[in-house]
Amino acid sequence: MIKRTCYIIFLTFLAITSGKQNVYAQDAHFSQFYANPIYLSPSLAGATDGGRLILNYRNQWPGISNAFSTYSVSFDNFFPLFNSGIGFYLMQDQAGSAGLQTTNAAFQYSYNLIINENWQVVPGIQFEYGNKAIDFSKLIFADEEIGGGSSGSWDRLENESTSYVDFAASVFAYSQKYWAGITLNHLSKPNYTFLGEEMKYDLKYTFFGGINIWHERKRTSVVERSFSFSFRYQHQAKYNQVDVGVYWHNSPIELGVWYRGLPFGNEDISVNQDAIVALIAYDLGPFRVGYSYDITISGLGIQSAGAHEISLIFEFNQKLNLRSGGRRPAVPCSSSANPLTSSQRKYKRKSRKIF
Repeated sequence: MIKRTCYIIFLTFLAITSGKQNVYAQDAHFSQFYANPIYLSPSLAGATDGGRLILNYRNQWPGISNAFSTYSVSFDNFFPLFNSGIGFYLMQDQAGSAGLQTTNAAFQYSYNLIINENWQVVPGIQFEYGNKAIDFSKLIFADEEIGGGSSGSWDRLENESTSYVDFAASVFAYSQKYWAGITLNHLSKPNYTFLGEEMKYDLKYTFFGGINIWHERKRTSVVERSFSFSFRYQHQAKYNQVDVGVYWHNSPIELGVWYRGLPFGNEDISVNQDAIVALIAYDLGPFRVGYSYDITISGLGIQSAGAHEISLIFEFNQKLNLRSGGRRPAVPCSSSANPLTSSQRKYKRKSRKIF
């Protein structure tokens, strides 16, 4: 009965999309967004000094049958000869009893502009191919249930799969202490509907940044401690969301706590409380393993069972002389983005031309 109800709810959603009401697509979401950096911003492609391979998995609302499961694998690399970074990610998101599946493959390119001895600016671009698919055999419309058989809603469905091409652009600026970036997604506003009518992604704006509040490193060992504040603001169509939190890094362990939501500024939503996120991560040389849990504080309550998220980062072929020689200071986000940062020598300021 629960699954049957889910089918009805989902197809009611499809029926609504054929009317005059606006329905907005939802992009895959990660609480550990710095542990999936090139999904956050194309400018973070090549943010280390060599190669980086990342695996991410998120199980959202496991207490609700067939809610959301998201898998992601990404790779990026920095090329010092061209002062550029490239990246690639493959992501799949599965939702609902009807097997709604979204698959995205994206390529990123970034270029490192050295402004002065303190600041660097990194513009980035992204090309993306997307596909959405659904299993019509699992769908039951509300009027089917009421009428006991046939449904006119089937006439609105055209195909079980739809594909699209999309673009994104970003810029990221950082020094040893501060960082800030902005990403514009869905620049092509692709159409993703299974119906005959037009249904497009709205532009999504993501603004993120932070500050290293304090940082210390013992001269006699590689032990490094730091405390940082960070945020992410996302806006799409009529909706807004904010993530704010802090990281405490005491090599090789990192702890973090975040608040996600926005109690004001969302149309037709009086209170938008989403989750409190707790993070623990461990660095082991070039490897970093992270686990986070979303404590749901929205109306879904404890029955949603929150969300589990796991990340694994592996860095290789790192050219540490780029940092110690003054060419590229380490990106100061969470150690999520740079597991090897704590073992590198202190960055020496050195002015260079912008190119």
